[in-house]
Amino acid sequence: MKTRFFAITLTFLLILTVGCSENNAIEHMPEPVRPTPTPSPVLNLEPECDHFWKNSDCFNPYICYDCDETKGEPLEHYWSEANFQEAATCVNCGETDGEPLEPEFIAQGFRVNTTAGRPHRYKTVTNPEPVVETVGLATLMYIDIFESDRYHPERAGYEYIVARFMITFDDEEAGSTGFRYMTGQFDYFGFDPNETAIAHDELPESSIPGFKIANRKLNFHGNDYEYFVKYSQIKSDQIAGTWYVVFEYTFLVPIGYDGIIIYVSNAANWTSASNRVLSDNFDSDTLFFRLRTQTN
Repeated sequence: MKTRFFAITLTFLLILTVGCSENNAIEHMPEPVRPTPTPSPVLNLEPECDHFWKNSDCFNPYICYDCDETKGEPLEHYWSEANFQEAATCVNCGETDGEPLEPEFIAQGFRVNTTAGRPHRYKTVTNPEPVVETVGLATLMYIDIFESDRYHPERAGYEYIVARFMITFDDEEAGSTGFRYMTGQFDYFGFDPNETAIAHDELPESSIPGFKIANRKLNFHGNDYEYFVKYSQIKSDQIAGTWYVVFEYTFLVPIGYDGIIIYVSNAANWTSASNRVLSDNFDSDTLFFRLRTQTN
C-alpha cells in the first residue's frame, strides 16, 4: 500500500515542474516588431479653375472672373483724333486726352453777343439814296426743333431747326423812307472769314422743296455733312408808328448739331463785288445768334 501511494505522488510533482518551466519560457519572449505606418496622402478637394477670362483693357491684363488669376499685359491706348465735339479719345477704353478743337468762330476772334427772346440794338440804313443811318431792334423770337411734320419730310439722321426773327424801327427816317437789313448764316465750328459770300438766292437748289444746299459742309463729330437751308420773309408792315419785318430760317442739319450762326448786320456793308468774302458783311455792331444754345 505505501509503494503505490508514492508513485502517484511523484507523478503529480513532475507535472507541476513541467508546467512551471513552460510559463517561464513565454514570459521572456521578445515583443514582435511592428512596421511603421505610412501616412495617408492629403487630398486637395478643390478642382482646378477652368478660367473664364475678362478681356484686357488699357489698365488691366486678362483677369479670370473665378479665381482672379491674370495673364498677358494691359492694352496700349489707341487715340482717335480730336474734333469740334470731342477730345482725342482712346478707342479701347474711352479715356480722353486734352480738349475738343476750338471752334473757328472763336479762334478768329468773334463772339456770340445775343440771347434768344431779348431785343438787341440793330444799326442799319434807310432804303432810298442817299442812305441815312437808322437804329432799330432785332429779336430772335423762337426756335423750334423737330425731325419731320406734314410740311417737312423726314431725312434719316437729320432734324429741322426753325428760327424766326423780328426787326422793328420807330424812328422818323425808317418810317418815312423804309429801311434795309442784311442777314445770313454760317457754321460756328468751321467758320472761315475768307469764305466767298453767297446770297441765299444764289445757292444751289436741293431735292427738298424750298431748300437750298449750303455753300459748304459742316463738321460734326469728325465727319463732314451736307446741310440745307431755307429763308423766307414772313411779313413786313407798320403798326402805330412802328415799322417791322419778320423773317424765318429753316435748317436741315444732323441731329443734335448746335453750330448754326445767324447774323443780322448793317445793310451798308453789302456790295455786289464778285470777290467779296463773308467777313466783309460784318462790323462792330453785327449781331450773332447761335441757334439751339444761345450763349452770351
